Formats: sequence, C-alpha cells, structure tokens
Amino acid sequence: MADTLLIHFNPKDADNAAWSLVNSAGELATMLSHGSLNDASPLAEKHRTVVLLDSTAIHVDSIKLPIKNHQKLLRAAPFALEEKIADDIDDLHFVAGKTASDGRTPVAAISRNTLDGILETLKQYKIEPAAIIPDALCLTANSQQWSVLLHDDQANIQFDTFDGGEFDRNILALLLESELLKEDRKTPEKIILFTTDGDDTDTQEINDIIPDGTELIRVSYNTHPLVVYCGEYNHALPLNLLQGEYKPESKTSVNWHRWRFAASLAVIWLCLHLGITSVQKHAFQDSNKKLQVEIDNIYKKAFPQSKRIVNARVQMEQKLDELKGLGKAGSNTSLITLLADSSAALSSEKSVAIQSINYRNKTIDIEVTGANLQNIEQLNKKLNNTSLKAEIISSSSEKNQVKGNIRIKRANQS
Repeated sequence: MADTLLIHFNPKDADNAAWSLVNSAGELATMLSHGSLNDASPLAEKHRTVVLLDSTAIHVDSIKLPIKNHQKLLRAAPFALEEKIADDIDDLHFVAGKTASDGRTPVAAISRNTLDGILETLKQYKIEPAAIIPDALCLTANSQQWSVLLHDDQANIQFDTFDGGEFDRNILALLLESELLKEDRKTPEKIILFTTDGDDTDTQEINDIIPDGTELIRVSYNTHPLVVYCGEYNHALPLNLLQGEYKPESKTSVNWHRWRFAASLAVIWLCLHLGITSVQKHAFQDSNKKLQVEIDNIYKKAFPQSKRIVNARVQMEQKLDELKGLGKAGSNTSLITLLADSSAALSSEKSVAIQSINYRNKTIDIEVTGANLQNIEQLNKKLNNTSLKAEIISSSSEKNQVKGNIRIKRANQS
C-alpha cells in the first residue's frame, strides 16, 4: 500500500506546518519536515494526503438521540449541541461518526469560514486532502485509558476514541481533576502522558490528583507530536470534516460525459472478450480443482495436527511465520505496537513500578524501580519472548529500592 502524506496544520500558524510520509503500519516513512506548505506540495501531488487539524479550531462532542437514520441525525445534531457551542449553529459545518453500542454518536463541528479558509490555503499550494481530522483524536485513548499530549503551552486530552480536545496547559490538572470527579465519566485504568524529551513539569501535579487505582505512564517524544499521531490517526477518520457539502469531488467523475462513447465501446469489447474466455474459464476451473486437492494434501502432510483447512496457502504462510518466530508483529517497531506487545509483562510484575518510557530509533527504554534487583531481573525475563528482546542496561541502589533501565526492541532487530 502506498504511503500517506500526513500534515499537521494550525490555521493560525500556516507557515509552520509539519509533515511526513507514513506507511500502512502507522510509522514515519521519511524525515519529519517543518515549514511552509509550499515545501510539502511536491509530496502532496504524488500521495494521498490527510491533514491533522489543530483541535482548537474544532468542537468535538457526542449526542444521544433516538434517530437511526444518519442524515436525519446529522440534521438534528446542531440543535442538540446548540447550548454547548458559543457560535451560531447556522455558521457551522457538522459531521457525525457511527453510533456506538451505548447509543451515543460522535460529532465534530467547525466554522464554515474557518474550513473555507483552510481549504483555500491548501489549494494555493496545490494540496487536495482526502481527509481533515482533529489532532486531539489521534492519541491512544480507549475505554480503559486516557491520553494527554503536552506540546508548548497546549495540552491535547483524549478521554476515549471520539472524545477529546485541545486546552491551555495551565488548566490541565484542574481539568483532569474535574473530569475524574464526574459521575458519568469512567475512571481510567491508565493515563498515558506524552511529553517532549526532558519535560516533566506537569508529571508530579498530575500524579497528585489521579486515584490510587490509576497508573500514570509518561512517554517521551522528540521533535513534534506528529511522531505520536502517525500511529493512531486512522481511528479519527470517521470524523473527517470533508463530508457533505465539503466532500472532495472524485477526479474520475470530472467531464465524464466526454468519455461515454469510449466507455460504450469498451463495454462491447469486454462482452466479446468474456464470451471468448468463458470456454477457457471452465477448462481452468477443472484444472484448478485438481490442483487445490493436491495443495490440501500437501498441507495435511506438512501439518497433520491441523484439522480444518480454510485457505491452505494463507494457513501455510502463518505456520511458517510461527516456525520462524516472526508473527505479525515481527516487522512492526512503532511505539504503540511495542507498548502493546510488552504491556502484559509490564502489568504482571506488581513489585516493579514504571517511572518513565522513552522511544528512539525503534527501541523503548523503560526506567523502573523495585524493592530489589531480583524484581527487575524477573520483569526483564518476562519481557523476553519470540517477539521481543529485552536487556537491563543499568541498575543502581537508592535508599530502600533499586532503580533499573530496561531496553526493549524487536527480537529480529539488529
């Protein structure tokens, strides 16, 4: 699959955008670039482009209405949110995602003037985005954990997949405390705090307000939040602002009437071609059935313990990957995937506490503390498996505890 151009854009600071190509695994495929959109234009002409919009320009919320029809629900959304939005709802463009199992539907709203201005700016640089989505929804939050990303004097907070926004960093602790006290807000098991390297200004203040049962995990990133957003932006695509009246016109539909005659001739040729090849098709089908029986027999001989054959080729590839010790995560070295694959071991060792997590060059360094060195060695042992390789790179004793640093990377990574 071709790489996607991901652009982080703030309409109030249009000359200071950030962008990079991102592969299908959610990893940066090129160096992160900063500056004028004019420099990103050559890449935009060759790649599908998604714009992550600074969330201060967007109102993200959810509504619960007894309406199943999506278009009717979208027409009712402005009136359901009218008391929560200061702007005149007639001046806003609304989009709605898929209704969840609890009956709530995620909604995003933006001023039409703002969106028109953004599209006009992008058009000047020949950038035609396939989607424009809120950056605050591109973090790692879900029903069990919240995510907070600190960048300059702003804080992006995501409480769930489609629940988040951007706020002044000065009110971060107060806002989190207020949300934790809400009766309808489920207390998270974890809060992931993304900060730039060396920035731990708010860590202790957040630690002081979270409940005892909630774990605070600090993850350091460098350069720009785009290195975090790239792994999760696909989850926010249902709230793409380019819907309805702003839906991009398909390039294939432009001047279609000019091609109708040629298309008619192509259909006639296709019918003739299908008639000629239909005879060949039946012959190939008979041959294919015999070949499929032979393939199934070979698979049964190679893996006699497998009782059910659905797709012998795919099953054979999976078995070979298992034997090689690769698995699906073998080539995935993103921050989010490494954390996910090591989370079971990290949570199982109750005697060891995580102090910080740093991610660089496809490797995670975790600073931990424990009552003794044996605790840390036990955690290191659990982290080592066919998918991951872990090693203790340093340890020291302080008062009544031992501090250690464990480095985690893919087992097949040099």
